[in-house]
Amino acid sequence: MKFIDVCYITNDVIKLRAFYEAVFGVKAEGDAVHSWLYLAGLTFTFDRAPDLQEQSVFRYVEGGGANNVIVGFNVDDVDAEYERLLAQNVEMLNQPTTHSWGARSFQFKDPDGNILNFRSFPKEE
Repeated sequence: MKFIDVCYITNDVIKLRAFYEAVFGVKAEGDAVHSWLYLAGLTFTFDRAPDLQEQSVFRYVEGGGANNVIVGFNVDDVDAEYERLLAQNVEMLNQPTTHSWGARSFQFKDPDGNILNFRSFPKEE
């Protein structure tokens, strides 16, 4: 088994994919119904909810973010990423914090309300 993608169901594919392009500096492909971008072996797909709902196999789909999943990424410098995203007016949920287990992280939301976590660990000397 191989983990391959994270699919976001949204009412505005263009807006959501532009957010992820800006966050990760990667260009997406596709259109306003279905788009995708590749990042370090992982694919993010963005599907427009109303178009999926027209197909009987996807009747369970709703757009708008569930807020019950956090997608996490290890980054080299949490503080630098925080400042970079803050300058883009990203909706931050907190500031970079060092946790008792050694990780330093912050969380933020995409335009649909999905939560992302950026974290780094102390460099070993």
